[in-house]
Amino acid sequence: MRKAFVKFLLLFLFSSIISTGIANARTIAALVIKESGEILYQKNADKKMYPASLTKLMTLYLAFEAISQNKISFDTIMKVSRTAAKMPSSKLGVKAGGTITMKEAIMSLIIKSANDSSVVIAENLAGSQAKFVKIMNIRSKQLGMNNTTFTNASGWHHPNQKTTSYDMAKLAIAVKRDFPNFYPLFLHESFFYKNTIIKGHNYVMKKLKGARGLKTGYTSKAGWNIITTATRGDNNLIGVIMGGSSYRSRDLKMLNLMNSQFASLNMDKQKKRQKSSLYRIKKHQVAK
Repeated sequence: MRKAFVKFLLLFLFSSIISTGIANARTIAALVIKESGEILYQKNADKKMYPASLTKLMTLYLAFEAISQNKISFDTIMKVSRTAAKMPSSKLGVKAGGTITMKEAIMSLIIKSANDSSVVIAENLAGSQAKFVKIMNIRSKQLGMNNTTFTNASGWHHPNQKTTSYDMAKLAIAVKRDFPNFYPLFLHESFFYKNTIIKGHNYVMKKLKGARGLKTGYTSKAGWNIITTATRGDNNLIGVIMGGSSYRSRDLKMLNLMNSQFASLNMDKQKKRQKSSLYRIKKHQVAK
């Protein structure tokens, strides 16, 4: 009787561990794409997932657009509402009734992934976050992001706010293509705010050769997300990973994917050179 109970207990514990592991398992979406749109690697690239703070890339797109159209400038002073000030971390810590410049807000989105600054931008550009979200969704469809729905400007979790890694890659390409003058801002790893150095947490930027940004994101529902752009020689690549189980595994996967794709492209280039060189030699021999 006692042995039977011990066996039952062990079986129960084992099955619990297995079922918990299945419940906690995340769908990982990954994509590496050329700036031209050619897909080099993909896994679940069209699966709808929670974007987390990758959402802020669309908020930045619309901020850059407003500046380009002279509707606002980097020096424009924007008011901070109670709604913005009450946003949970990650945040810059702006106070209700206070002000912040558009440049400070933009840099805090890029480097700090500040939720409060996202709402400040949305409310000051559109009058309310709800109106801003409507513009986000209109513009996303115009950019070909047909599997994306935005519900807020920060990426704070909402069950209806979903996108795909492929759509996020399209957005990353659009940011560079449409706003080349602002794109270098993504190279910054820190900025000054009220005499304080605010540092970022995009470690792939520091470890990946040729990295040019772009955005990280995390919520407990979304997992660990990242969009990375990098340039080596003539090759410009965009990598997207969504649903990572930790920032370490996400970053390592991104590094491995990008490095392997750059290496593959470089090998293809060398093969083409060798083939071209062999062709010239044969042509010269025939001419003789």
